[in-house]
Amino acid sequence: MRRAAKGTPPGARAVEDRAVLSRAIESGAGFTLVEIVVILVIASLAILPLSMLFANTTVRSGDARSMTIAAQLAQAKMEEIAADRSSPARGFAYLVSSSYPPEDPVEAFPGFHRSVWIAADSTYDGVRFRTVRVSVTARNMPPVTLTTWFTSY
Repeated sequence: MRRAAKGTPPGARAVEDRAVLSRAIESGAGFTLVEIVVILVIASLAILPLSMLFANTTVRSGDARSMTIAAQLAQAKMEEIAADRSSPARGFAYLVSSSYPPEDPVEAFPGFHRSVWIAADSTYDGVRFRTVRVSVTARNMPPVTLTTWFTSY
């Protein structure tokens, strides 16, 4: 951008700019219709993969959110089972599958299903224990499963 010389009247700058523009138009500077069409085709070809990338990213962020919710629901149920195990009113004997019926759907979380599986007693090195597995499933995602062992001592 050129600067007007000191002392140039205020309207002289606009006159200078119009003169530069008219010289550019007269010299044929600019784009032809073919060049503009080529630019539009290239731009549209570049935008298509970018739009697909954004759509895929949006779907994947929803999947991550669902997986996080499923993990939290599984952890919450496992903590409930641990509290039952430690409770004087319930204790180890309460840890059977029938004490924890399947939740379909999980309350306040439509679309999520939670189930508890508790194995029969096992013994290792004289210690009796039960394997507890909590699974949470939802549409369009693999199940989230937490497994732990509770002992009877």
